[in-house]
Formats: sequence, structure tokens, C-alpha cells
Amino acid sequence: MRYAIDKSAYCDAAIIEERRLPARSYFVAFPDRASAGAVTPERRRYDSPLVRCLSGEWDFRFYPRPAELPDVLDTDAVTWDRVAVPGCWQFQGYDHPFYVDERYQFPFDPPRVPREEPMGPVFSLIGEGGQGAHVAHPKDEYNFVGVYRRLFDLSEREATAGHVITFLGVASCLDLYLNGERVGYSEGSHNTAEFDLSPYQRAGQNELLAVVRRWCTGSYLECQDMFRNNGIFRDVLLREVTPCGIWDVKVRTWREERASRVRYRLRADVTLAGGGEVRATLRGHDLERASETSAGNGRATLAFDELDVLEWTAETPNLYGLYLETGTECVLLRVGFREARVDGRRFLVNGRPVKLHGVNHHDTSPTAGYTMTPAEIERDVRLCKEHNIDTIRTSHYPPDPLLLELCDELGVYVIDEADLETHGALVGKFPARQNRLTDDARWRPRYLDRAERLFERDKLHPCVIMWSLGNEAGGGCNADAMYELIRSRSDLPVHYEGAIHSLRRAYDVGSEMYATVERVRSVGEGSSTTRRLNDRPYLLCEYAHAMGVGPGGIEDYWEQIYSYDALMGGCVWEMVDHAVLHPDGSYTYGGDHGEWEHDGNFCVDGLFYPDRTPSTGARIVRHCYRPLRVRHVGGDWFRLFNATGFTPGDAFTLRFEWSDGGVAEVVPDVDPLRHATVLVQPTSHEASDEGAGLRRNRVRLVTVITTRRATGEEVAREQFALSGLEPLGETGLARVARFPEGCEVTGDGLVLPGSMRPAATPVLLSRAATDNDRYLDGRCPMERLYDCRREVVSTVSGEGSAEVVTRLVYPHHRFLCTTSYEAVRAGVLVTTRLHCERGRGDLPRFGVCYRLDDLWDDVEYLGRNGESYRDMCEQAQIERVRCHVADMTEPNIRPQESGNRMDCQYVTLSNGERSVQLTAVDRPFELAVKAYSDEGLRAMRHREDEVRTGTYVTIQAFQMGIGTGSCGPATRPEYRFSCKDDHTLRYLVSWEHM
Repeated sequence: MRYAIDKSAYCDAAIIEERRLPARSYFVAFPDRASAGAVTPERRRYDSPLVRCLSGEWDFRFYPRPAELPDVLDTDAVTWDRVAVPGCWQFQGYDHPFYVDERYQFPFDPPRVPREEPMGPVFSLIGEGGQGAHVAHPKDEYNFVGVYRRLFDLSEREATAGHVITFLGVASCLDLYLNGERVGYSEGSHNTAEFDLSPYQRAGQNELLAVVRRWCTGSYLECQDMFRNNGIFRDVLLREVTPCGIWDVKVRTWREERASRVRYRLRADVTLAGGGEVRATLRGHDLERASETSAGNGRATLAFDELDVLEWTAETPNLYGLYLETGTECVLLRVGFREARVDGRRFLVNGRPVKLHGVNHHDTSPTAGYTMTPAEIERDVRLCKEHNIDTIRTSHYPPDPLLLELCDELGVYVIDEADLETHGALVGKFPARQNRLTDDARWRPRYLDRAERLFERDKLHPCVIMWSLGNEAGGGCNADAMYELIRSRSDLPVHYEGAIHSLRRAYDVGSEMYATVERVRSVGEGSSTTRRLNDRPYLLCEYAHAMGVGPGGIEDYWEQIYSYDALMGGCVWEMVDHAVLHPDGSYTYGGDHGEWEHDGNFCVDGLFYPDRTPSTGARIVRHCYRPLRVRHVGGDWFRLFNATGFTPGDAFTLRFEWSDGGVAEVVPDVDPLRHATVLVQPTSHEASDEGAGLRRNRVRLVTVITTRRATGEEVAREQFALSGLEPLGETGLARVARFPEGCEVTGDGLVLPGSMRPAATPVLLSRAATDNDRYLDGRCPMERLYDCRREVVSTVSGEGSAEVVTRLVYPHHRFLCTTSYEAVRAGVLVTTRLHCERGRGDLPRFGVCYRLDDLWDDVEYLGRNGESYRDMCEQAQIERVRCHVADMTEPNIRPQESGNRMDCQYVTLSNGERSVQLTAVDRPFELAVKAYSDEGLRAMRHREDEVRTGTYVTIQAFQMGIGTGSCGPATRPEYRFSCKDDHTLRYLVSWEHM
């Protein structure tokens, strides 16, 4: 079959669509009520007799040079490959994955995009690694074209009926053809595009052809921080249009509170393909109401008043079934009765203030790019619920509609965002202006198109509590027009962070990214220098950049958020790492695929690894977002805070477990967003397996475990130290006349016979940089403490004692390190003191590293039971842990410093025949155990580089906090350590045969 291929619409600034159907709400019609009610949300689009899912294997032809695409395409002469639809062609062997953050992949010259010519030089104000303005000269880069073909059959009956085809997602644009005729054109990658196939269809075999281009004019509005993929990446649905078919539905609810009684009104506006009777039935939670009317001019309105219903919230996702029936169709809508609005400086849901414990969510798969299966989408929503996340911001486009359906069902608030970001406008031309397009009225139709398609598709979902106009596109007249359009159709508040960079500053809520804790506090107090943040609610739409180790310091934000009514909460950036999974199990990120430019591992910035395994960041967020918070205020008194918006405290049980065996359970009486103080004393005692001697717990602890009474699910675990570390007894530290046999003190440090000796760099003042360690204090890069020249100043030995003085010389610092070794009854007491002779700024850490061979693989310690640093430790509790060396670091996609353990009382390492123990003397130490040295770690780029070279154990007086400096604020001052201060590290070394 021959097709005259359109080669102009995709690059014509005047064309957004051709013959695309008007935007409408997403739903799936069924023939009758029984079939509509028998299907789960995950199966709805696949199991309706009226809808045929065309997903599966399609014919595919890739044109790496667009000039090779003929003006007239003869599909019988094409040699077709086969690809999966939905899918991204970069993940199916065509082109390659390509990751950039702020930049466009093509020259910034709006509205022009590359056509058939090579892409040519590309100017940018920034480059890889933060380099300055530069011009890149990519090779063999074109505006690639992918042509898809799908054959499908229609019976005689089906051919007489109309059909609408629905593309839920195509990047970057779609030219559609059927049976030799051009159907139409659409752009807007993450928006639904629908076309009427009725004029072109026929009985028997039908040939559907889709031409997809790498870039189109609309690509200027899609400069999001993610792998830039292409293809038909969401499901394709073929819907039969019946004589009385339901075309669109709008459901509105009104909340009315009178004399402490809440009632709702509901109105459903239904648009039909034809005329006829429409019946509405509202059912659920012991309620059933019905209404019927005729559709005049294809429109009908059905209303229900004085509804006594259970309200919908993320904590109580009560849904009702609204059946809309005509003579030929039934649509089941899941209706939630909720109201979201702004009241002065408060954001209210159903008349009550809430705090949004949020995360930013991309549709991303390590094996399929933008394409996610229903099971994978459900997994993401359930992961949110399991980790106390109650809000998703759909960064930075509307998600697959199934995600919203599941958020309705399972209970997650959604900030639904338009498919719009022009970040590259900030760096693509001089002078830098982020709002080049947003404040250019010539682009207004495209902005409005994306706002309308966002709202119309998703307007039925109770989970949507705010609309968002997009991301990082600056402010201007086009954003204002989007706001006016959405507010003319919806009562929900509108969010847009980009407005903060314009004179408008904010829409219905104020919003910022990566603000400091101090700035957040000033907004809460109403004293912000940005005045329009002082008169409305405020959202941290992105904060706590979860890249690599971290995020650190998240708790500091929530202390402020819970203190001020105006602070709505925030969304961590982001939920899941973006990376590409290969058949051998390895992951790659930006720059690993031959990209001519890239932003490295900046895409590896999620709370969950690509396979959705939780990282430490997920554990941090789960703890910080816990529904009940407990604080020890002294003695047996504890202060409780209910962080929920609607759940009473008695929905939970608090189990208190003291380290000496005491146990008590409390069902708290504390209202949402309120405090209460309770007296808690042990009511019983359970056997404790606390060891004796050096291995016993020298801190009295109480652990509080919070569970939901209805399900028994554990939602939080907190721990408090009721006393400080008990110093080692004098018996173990009594001096003896000589060191044990085989023990030796050299200029490098303490050597034990056949086991432990100082590492090549025995004193560690730096660490292998985390992604957040861009700078220590704005002046001293981490790398300046890597190169050390060690000079032994003196070595003095005596009866059962020795002292080694060394000088540590760095390019900008010099330290004097004095270490004394004393023979004591329990082993060797080591005291290391550090004094700065030259330099300024912060020390990343102060520790002493020992090396053993890799047979020493068994680890036991008493300390935090997971990765923990100064500003991210409360998610881990102090307990005795037994594990292997490999368990002591985290599997970050880009290896970096990881696995630190705070508040350790001892660590024991064993090779099965001998053991070595290092014990805190008068205060806990921090512990690191790795299978490689820090010097080796600094050179690693991927998990596969983590090759074992021994067992390295580091005892530390401190490590600085992590912060979120990869994109947000650096480590706060209270989690840093000045190099000008003197520092001391003290511990006991002992060993024994097993």
C-alpha cells in the first residue's frame, strides 16, 4: 500500500495538530453494568469488549537519516523489523539511550528543529562537568524517523461502526495513516492523542501506519531531566463507537458543611456520540441513588443532592461507583468525595489542613525507558504507601492514566503536571533567559494545548488535589494563560514553581525548589523577602535531592513544616533512579552509550534503585514521613505528634521496648496534627540477650515500634538513648608492662600478628566523594584532601607504651597527628589526636584505617543497623548486627562513599580462626568496613568496578553529614567539623583465637 508521507507538520510552528479529536476524560466503556463492574483497574483497558488493545509486536522501520524516508512510502516494498509497542526504540536496538538534564539535544533556535540535514554545531552556556560556554559538533546526529505498521481486522459489523484510536503516549510526534490515507497529526509526547478512523476503515484487513520523529516543534516544550526516548511508549487502544456511546464525562462535587454536618452534591455532565436516555447510579458504602434523563443535543446532566457519604482522602480512600448507562454502553467511574482548596495560608483537604509527604515520580523502566507495565505502575504506588509517601508530583508530565486510577484506589494525593519544560532555553542562547518561550505569545497555543489536555484527560480523579503548569520554564504570559484556562474549568488550586522566577512569583500556592531550611522557616513565619510567598500556602515541589548517598538533612525541613500552618510539605527529588539495565545485570547512565553530550549520573537520583529495591534514601523518607512521631522528653515521659491529617492516634499501637528487657504498649490518644504527652513505664519484662564484658550494650535504649491496629503493619520504628555511653571499666584498661607477643608499633601504626595492619593511608581526613560532596564549604573541593604526604616526625617507645607523631601535608592544609599506644589488660588502648597547623574549612572525617586480607569476612558490631551519617541516622537503630563485609556498603549505581555506621560501641572481624575487636572507650565511634580502599573507590564508576582487594576497617571520630549538595543545599553547619579544632579518637584493640 502506498502513502504520501507528510514532511512538514512536525516542523511547522503553526501546526500543533491536524484532525486530532478534542481532549476528553479518560475512561473505558463496557457493553453493560455487569461487565464494567467485574474488571480491576489494571485490566480495564484490556478486557472491555468495546476496546481492542493494539499493543504487541508491530512492524517497524528505522530511518537513521530522515532523507531516506521516501516521499511516497510503499509498505509492500519495505523490509520490516519487529518491535514491541508500547516501547522506546532506544531500548530495542535503534539509536541509543541519551541522557541530558538542562540542554536540548539539538541547536536552540526556536521554532526550528532539524529536518533532513545533519544536526550541526550546538551552542550551550554549560557543558559536561559544569564547564562553561562551548560549541559541540556532534557526528551522525539526525532527526531520526521511526515508521510503525500494525495490521488489524474488522468484521462486517465492526466496519459499519465507528472507531476511535487512542494513543496514550508517543514521543515526539505522530503522523497517522490508515489504508493509504492520512488520518492526522499530533504532538505532545505524554498527552493522549485520539483520531476518528471511521472514514478510512474497512471490513477485512486494515493497515495502520504511524510515523514518529525524534524531534518536532513541540520538543522545545519537552526539555525534561530524563533519558530522551522516542517511540509509541504507551498503549494504543481501538474503541468502537456505539450509537449511544459516551464520549466525555465531567463529574463535579460540592462539599457543604452546616451545623457540623457534611453533605455533598454531585453533578455529572455527560456527552454522547448520539442521543438517547442516560441513567446514573451511585453505589457504595450502603448508599444507592439513581437518576435518569434524556440527552438533548447529545448532552445530559444528572445530579444528586444531600449525599451523606464517606469522604475521600489519601488516608481514607473511600470510593463510590458511579455507573453511567445508555442503551449501548456503561461506564463505571470511581468517584471520591473530596474538596481541596486554599484558605488564606492553609491548604485544606475536606476542610482540614494536611501536610503533603511527597515524592516526584517519573514513568521510568531500566529495560523499557518511558514504558511501564500495569504491574510496574501498581508496584510504584504500593511502594509509596509502604514508605509513608502520601503525595506524588507527576514530574514533569501527565502519567499513564493507570497511575491515577491506582492513586484513587489506594490513597495517594497527586499534583498532576503538564507536559511542559523549557529548561534548555536557559542555556541555549546568550543572554540566559529561562522564559524565552513562556513569555513569547507566539507559543501560547502550544502552552494552552498542553494545559487543556492535562485537565480534560484527568479531571475525573479524586486523587488530583492540585494542577501544575509544568516545570522549569520560567514565568510569563503563556503560563498566565494556562492558569486562566485551568481555573476557568476547575476549582482545584494551581501550582507552578517556574512563576517564582517572574514578577508574578506564585499562583494559588507558592513553590520553590531546594530552598534552604532558613528560607523555608522565613516563609513559614511570613517574613520571606519574596512577599508573595507570605500570603499563601507554600510547597517544596522539589527538595532533598536523592542522588547517591542521602538525602541528608531531610528531618530539618520537617521540623519547620510541622511548625507552621503555611508550609504544606514537599516532594523529594525523586522516586527512582534512571539507568539502563543490560543483560549481564549491569547498569549504565549518561555518557555510557556514546552520547555526544550528557550529564553523567545526574539521572541516578532516586530513593529506589532502578529495580525498585529501596536505598537508604527510601528508608530515610519512610522514617521521616512516619504518621506518629515520638520524642523522649525526660524520665518516663514521651511527647507524641500525630503527623496525619485525618487518622486519630488510636488507629495505631506504640510498642516500647527497653534494652534491659522492659516492654509496654500504648494506644495513643492524639488528634491529627496535634501533640500529646504520655507517661510510659514498662508493664512487663522480656529476656534480653545482651552480652557480657566488652560486648554488652553500654547505652540504655528504648525502641518504639508503631503499627496499624487494623492490619498489624509496622509503619515506623524509632529509638532513643536514655543514657550516654558507659565508659569502659578500669579493669579492662589497667596498664600492663608490655605489649602482647607479636604486637608491634611502627611508624605507620599498630600491627597485629598475621592479621591487622595499618592501611596504605592509615589516617583518613577525606572520603571518596559522594554525589553530594561538590564542595565542603564553597572554597575547598573534596579533592584537595586526597593527596597527602605523610612525614614521621618522631617515634618513642617505652615500657608497654609508644607514641608516633606524624605530619600530614596536603596542598592547602597541614596537620600534626599524635598517636599513643598503651598496653592494657584487655589489649591495646589507642589514642589519636589531630591538630591543624595550616588550612581552613571543614574536615570530611577523622578516622584510622586498618587492612586485613579478604578472608576476614565476618563482621559483628553494636551500632546503627544501617547506613547512617550525622544528618541521616535516625532511620537506623542501635542493635547488634552480624553480617559480611559486602553487606557494609550500599550498591549505588555509581560507587561512592557509603555504608557508614553511627554510634558504634564495638566491631569484631573474624576469619573463622581468629578475631579482632575494636571497642569504643568513652564515646561511640563511627564505623566503615569496605572490601576496597578509599583510594580504589575514588576511581570506580560502576558497580562492576567494585573488585575486592582486602578488608578495610575504619574507626572514626566523625564523618561530616551528607546534605543534598548535588542539586540542593550543602551540609548544614551543625553536621560539619572545622579543621581548626583539635580532634581526638580513642579505642581499644583486642584479639583472640577462636
